[in-house]
Amino acid sequence: MFLLTNQIPFPKNYERFIELGQEAVKQNNLIEAVDYYEQAYAIKQDFSLNVVLVNIYLEISENEQALSLASEMKEKYFSYLDYLELYIQILIQNHMFIQAHSIINERILIEQSGEMRKLISLKKKIRHVELMYQQFEVGKIKELKEELDRLNTHNYYEQLAIVKKAGQLPQDEFIAIGKKILLDAQVHNLVRSWILEELVRLHVKEEVDFLWRDNKKYTVVPASVGTPLDSAAYQRILLFLEKELINDDPILLVDVMEEIRLHFALLYPLADEVIENPRLWAVSYIISYNHSIAQKYQLDEDRSEMEKIQKIQSQLRFELETMIL
Repeated sequence: MFLLTNQIPFPKNYERFIELGQEAVKQNNLIEAVDYYEQAYAIKQDFSLNVVLVNIYLEISENEQALSLASEMKEKYFSYLDYLELYIQILIQNHMFIQAHSIINERILIEQSGEMRKLISLKKKIRHVELMYQQFEVGKIKELKEELDRLNTHNYYEQLAIVKKAGQLPQDEFIAIGKKILLDAQVHNLVRSWILEELVRLHVKEEVDFLWRDNKKYTVVPASVGTPLDSAAYQRILLFLEKELINDDPILLVDVMEEIRLHFALLYPLADEVIENPRLWAVSYIISYNHSIAQKYQLDEDRSEMEKIQKIQSQLRFELETMIL
């Protein structure tokens, strides 16, 4: 039996990479430091190391890499205001102004720790950088807006990819072009739903017109509605399905909920008006995946209503199947 004497045990390997990274930082060799820290991070995904790496990425202008790494531990960044401030800085460096505004807005609404002044200051910082970007990147903004104006010439997947770039627009520009997209019948319903949800996260308080899946125009105040998954019908369906399936068939639960999330995006923001009986909707979903289980539920008295629900669900599935055309 031969021993590999040059093989370093796992913990010391990690610690050695950290030491080498720290030494490289002292010598101001940040590229080398990144290499060592990345090797350490590959061994152990530690939050404190994530923060160190993210800060160095920002220093060497690897802004996309900083965002990608920070996003892996987004919840931890959101747990403390100092880390949240760093995450907002990363978004700003990537010109993701809409997401930055949305995160701060949500935090302001639930803030109870006495740090409101700091949050307001952070909100002003986003706005300041946004205005600078608007002033000095006129060409980029114009090019993106022209691409968004041609949104309806693309299929669903292309539309979704393009519209997500709109998050790089300053907030006022995003709201203006978002309102136009919401009334464009040639833009897929799921894409319009995404725009409306972003206006909700921005807490837009003025009335906004939008086309729903029936291509009729409706009006809503985004700040007064939640996201698709905040609807009462969704919460009741989720509760019923978890009760029925979480122990007996958890895989079916995951499959069903994935479809339901898409259906609620298509029904947004009128799901609660369409879904009058969440329990029957939930049962219908279960039956569509496992027809033999139908005998478990007493449906004789609800047969007519169940048929209406199944028809709507079939229409939603058809919309999803044809969305790439």
